[in-house]
Amino acid sequence: MSGGAIERGRATRLFAATRELVGQDDRLLSPLLVLTLLSGVVDAVSLLGLGHVFVANMTGNLVLVGLSLAASPESSAAGPVVALGGFVAGALLVRAVAPRHVDHRSLLGVCAALEAVLFVAAALNWSYGDGKALPILLCAVALGMQNAAVRRLGLAGLTTTVMTSTLTGLVAGRAEERTASTSRRQTLSVLTLIAGAALGAVAVRSAGTPGTLAAVAVLAVVVAVTVLVRESGTRSGARA
Repeated sequence: MSGGAIERGRATRLFAATRELVGQDDRLLSPLLVLTLLSGVVDAVSLLGLGHVFVANMTGNLVLVGLSLAASPESSAAGPVVALGGFVAGALLVRAVAPRHVDHRSLLGVCAALEAVLFVAAALNWSYGDGKALPILLCAVALGMQNAAVRRLGLAGLTTTVMTSTLTGLVAGRAEERTASTSRRQTLSVLTLIAGAALGAVAVRSAGTPGTLAAVAVLAVVVAVTVLVRESGTRSGARA
């Protein structure tokens, strides 16, 4: 085989691999944006309905713990510590049960389905329980699982919760990192989280905390079904 034919073969394989990767990114964009919306709604629920605590963004909880250690007025470490513990437990659960070689898109779908169960459990506990600690814990475990699964995907510009690094990358990222698709994802991610927080605030006022958590569970089910059905279709097409 001539050198030109070899190079053309390599170029063809590279093009096919790139096209497949771009296609996967496009298929993942909508479910990941729904998870970003979910994160905004859930943090609005936790701030307005469960006390001054975050269950999706852990940076805020670390600050709240620091304020409580300094005996700042109206600061309590109880809720933030529970959320931090639940978040870490959720991430560790994904690490423990999902080996590195597992298909990351299927993992995302399974985690989204488990999130839905946890949100429903949190809503029921809020309705019939006598405290906020368990709903905070359940929601934080769900978001810890989500973050671990999304991190496995490694899709640039979409983390679903961590907007500090997203904003930094959007405005000050290295030139080689600031591709048009990455910048678009970063912009959509930031705007979607803001929309989710606003939607969550409206939902808590109109439907209450349990109703909003139930709606969040529906969003998680939508993501789970979308990802798992698409992944099943991709595998069937590959076998064919």
